[in-house]
Amino acid sequence: YPLFEYFENWCQDENRHGDFFTAILKSRPEMINDWQAKLWSRFFCLSVYITMYLNDHQRSAFYESLGLNTTQFNQHVIIETNKSTARIFPEVPDHENPEFFKKLDYLVELNTKVINIGRMQVPGFVKAVLRAPLIERMVAEVFQLFIMTPIRAGSVDMEAELRAQTVY
Repeated sequence: YPLFEYFENWCQDENRHGDFFTAILKSRPEMINDWQAKLWSRFFCLSVYITMYLNDHQRSAFYESLGLNTTQFNQHVIIETNKSTARIFPEVPDHENPEFFKKLDYLVELNTKVINIGRMQVPGFVKAVLRAPLIERMVAEVFQLFIMTPIRAGSVDMEAELRAQTVY
């Protein structure tokens, strides 16, 4: 299919972007070695994983039409992405914690309910009242994912003399 002629090049571009980003961060270890970097890296990973998981489950018919199980596919993508990000980020979410994917699946359930309320033929304020406890629960679940003990990761493996130097 013609679309797939571009797929390999696109994947290679994404890999090069990741390699470039990694090189920049490894050359500036002060950017990834403090407590703020740990919090931001976990926040970034969780934001990406949760968004992907919820969006893809809304489109599960597409994945199933390709013969894929949406949940298994998304979990595989998260595991592989987490391995990649762990090479540079100081902390990443612990996807091996039994609660991790349970919480993501629960978020899918809650999100589906929120979407279904949005489709109801009732006034907007009724929808807001019905959605409020679900959204509160979603926020609580996301917070629990965020405070879950992370995987300590990252690597600053460049020798001092090999680090990028400013040239004037």
